[in-house]
Amino acid sequence: MILRHESNNAKSTLLLKLYAVTVVTALSLGVGSAPVYAQAMPVENDIAIHVQPVNMRQLHDQLNLTPDQEVQWQAALDAMRQSHSSERMSADEMQSRMQTMLAQPILDLSALHAIHEKTAQQDAQLPEQSAKAWLRFYSSLNDQQKTTFSDAMRPQFENIAHHPARPYDPRTGL
Repeated sequence: MILRHESNNAKSTLLLKLYAVTVVTALSLGVGSAPVYAQAMPVENDIAIHVQPVNMRQLHDQLNLTPDQEVQWQAALDAMRQSHSSERMSADEMQSRMQTMLAQPILDLSALHAIHEKTAQQDAQLPEQSAKAWLRFYSSLNDQQKTTFSDAMRPQFENIAHHPARPYDPRTGL
């Protein structure tokens, strides 16, 4: 019975540590008021829209790109890949550092927050670089190509537009 109690105590300690990290991360990300959204959302928004990802190879073939447009396409793909790769590497590094910190008997919440902030700052410019590369590519397309591109991307943007999150008043959190 005593051994079982000690085992449960170790599990409880680990769960408390994970809970503390989750709370700090959630608050630093600004999602501490997420339950408010869930309670205030109308029932009709509970249905999620499932959209298939864009098949980039198929879209590429449909666009019939000129050599100059092909250079822009490749630059946009490279920027997107670099952004995703860097964000994954930063997340892996952050997770590794957090695991080391979680092994300590006393959590250093300031250090955990600093790790999160450093990672967020490192990754902040990556999506913007990718977006600029895609905008340069899109501006090089003719109207027919823009229509093809728009038709392929429209379901993705419609899914974003129908996302159940809604703006809230920062003064009240509602």
